[in-house]
Amino acid sequence: MVVVNYFVNFISCLPLQHTKNEELFAMAKSKATRRTPTPPIKPAARKPATAPSPPPDWRALADRYALRALGALLLTGFILRILNLDALSLWIDEFVHVIRARDFNAGTGPLLTDDNNGILLTAVLLPFFKLFGATAFWARFPSVLFGIGTIYLMYRIGERLFNRYVGLLAAFAGTFSLYLIFWSRVGRNYAIFAFFYLLLGLIFWKAFENKKEPEAVGFWQKNGLSLKYTLLLIPVLGASLLSHQLTFFFAYTVATYALIVACGKIIRSEEDRFRNKYFWLGIASLPLLLIALPGANDLLRAPLAAVLSAQQVDWVLPQASRLSELWASQPWEAFGIYHGVLRYDPTLLYFPALAGLVVAFLKWPRPAAWLAGSILTPFVLMSFLFRDPAMPRYFIFVYPWFLLSAAVFFYWLFEYFTVKKNPNASNSFRYAALLLPFVFVLASVRWPELKRLVLAEQLEGHVVNENIGEFNFTNWKQPCDFVNKNRKPGDVIMSTVTNAASYYLKEENVLWFRQMQYNTKLKRYVSNPPEPGKYSAATFEDLRRTVATAPRGWLLADYYLDNVFVDDPSRMFVYENLQYYPEASSDGSVKVFGWDHSKPRPQNQNLVVQLGKAADKIVSGAYMLEVPPQVYAAPTIEMQIRYQGVNSNKEALVIFNDDNAVYLPANNGKGIENQAVRLQKQWLRPGPNKIQVMYEEAVQHDPDKGFTVYYIGFTGK
Repeated sequence: MVVVNYFVNFISCLPLQHTKNEELFAMAKSKATRRTPTPPIKPAARKPATAPSPPPDWRALADRYALRALGALLLTGFILRILNLDALSLWIDEFVHVIRARDFNAGTGPLLTDDNNGILLTAVLLPFFKLFGATAFWARFPSVLFGIGTIYLMYRIGERLFNRYVGLLAAFAGTFSLYLIFWSRVGRNYAIFAFFYLLLGLIFWKAFENKKEPEAVGFWQKNGLSLKYTLLLIPVLGASLLSHQLTFFFAYTVATYALIVACGKIIRSEEDRFRNKYFWLGIASLPLLLIALPGANDLLRAPLAAVLSAQQVDWVLPQASRLSELWASQPWEAFGIYHGVLRYDPTLLYFPALAGLVVAFLKWPRPAAWLAGSILTPFVLMSFLFRDPAMPRYFIFVYPWFLLSAAVFFYWLFEYFTVKKNPNASNSFRYAALLLPFVFVLASVRWPELKRLVLAEQLEGHVVNENIGEFNFTNWKQPCDFVNKNRKPGDVIMSTVTNAASYYLKEENVLWFRQMQYNTKLKRYVSNPPEPGKYSAATFEDLRRTVATAPRGWLLADYYLDNVFVDDPSRMFVYENLQYYPEASSDGSVKVFGWDHSKPRPQNQNLVVQLGKAADKIVSGAYMLEVPPQVYAAPTIEMQIRYQGVNSNKEALVIFNDDNAVYLPANNGKGIENQAVRLQKQWLRPGPNKIQVMYEEAVQHDPDKGFTVYYIGFTGK
């Protein structure tokens, strides 16, 4: 039918051709009717060509599809955040909420303790634990929900301050952000803090930025204020503060915003430049200088100490002496940490976000002022003033605004090319300009890391880059299962992380295995006081007494065994006197030791190094091992080493004093074997020598994946 119509139209457009007879007939008819001449027949006029369709209106497209697209983003974000949610063992800081909520539900512990930072998340966990139990999944599930809520709020804020396109693009970036996904999969108070801080910004904008009604009688309408949202600010501010004390930066954001707008009015000499809400809000913000100025903030230290811990007070009121110390030793450390967050994820949005801060002032001055206060103000203050402690996770409340700024830039770019530069652009060009920023965002996503995180391909160590999360995860499930299967009633249990061992062993009486603690007042590590008269590992003497008097016992030790919290005599005592069980942990993230006085103690064991089983454990810490003078005086020196799991002579290295190394011969079987390796005498020196063990990553065939070293000593010949 279409072909027929096309053919008919084509024919109708052809010019008419008259024959000779038709012309004669027309002449005769004309003579016969000269008295009443008729006008000549005109050919039918052609229909005017159809006007080209108008370019697509992105606002109409947004009205039609934005909410559907947002729903798809929320579903995608939920899937990325909930898959394998409980695969990783609980991180040590997660127990701050988990243990407190679990014990409060059981009636065995208080809800409020000395450290109440993030207490709102602890309260949120209570009903989940009551209904489903205190499992890792339900400990993290609220963070998933608040992470999804953050995506939704990014859309709402972008829509409110700018337009739906900005909001949708920002929400799209937030959906796939590795930084936001990671902290939405952790049972800590950062996802909930990001949510309520964003909500606080949205409520403030709704309360403060409304259309003025100069003729109105009421104060609120006359000044463009909303009574409803102003009242709502109070509970939202409270919820944000109960999520994290960094909420105090909101006051600096508001101050920056008010001062920028007020100064703009003064520069433009507007009639109400000294009689507007921005001017008075800026004046009211001046007392914030008392907090920011070193020395002046001492006036507020005593009142805040009544409601906050000493560490929190030092955070809110930085000490001049501490800042001087940090500036002298590491002046750019905090700046590098927070800048690293923005540069790393997503990398390609960094420069668009910076440009968005600039171009926003060209089109939306007041929203641009709010963006500046939400991004630049906390960034500068946290980098150079409120900088102790400084960790990537503390930037969670700034990061969503940075993504919004990138979305602003892409919208400005769209308008620039389709309205100013090329107003007659084709529909295809306009659609491409609308969609390309979304493709750009997808190209910015850290897909390999995101896949590894969501599919739980790595269960210990740094599961994400240190710019996202600076800490290690430890696989506590497997070693605790091993101990549970092999322990007997009355066994003493010690752990470098008591909460983790207690949680997974379902055992309340777990001894703290650390001999050092960090003194927040002295800002240094100090020795623990002894605990005589009971089982303890608080000091070296306590540890020796406990192992000597308890018939059986266990020690579960993660990476804390090799850091400053464990003193050298205690570490060496464990190596030399406790049996090591390599089969307890497939990745070696938790070392399991045990003692049993009915069995002989281990022989030839002065260290335990397990490398290669975990992806990021390829080199040991430094061990200072003695080369006795009489050994060094011998013509040749041999290293006596006891190890297992070395499958080739290119797999394991021993490094001496950072300068020289030797490969270990392959093991003959699966068991522990002793080997003697001749060394160059110049590699060593009499007395202590720095020794490290290394796994060669380039090894191609390693069926056992890694090896374990139990002893290193030196003999002369």
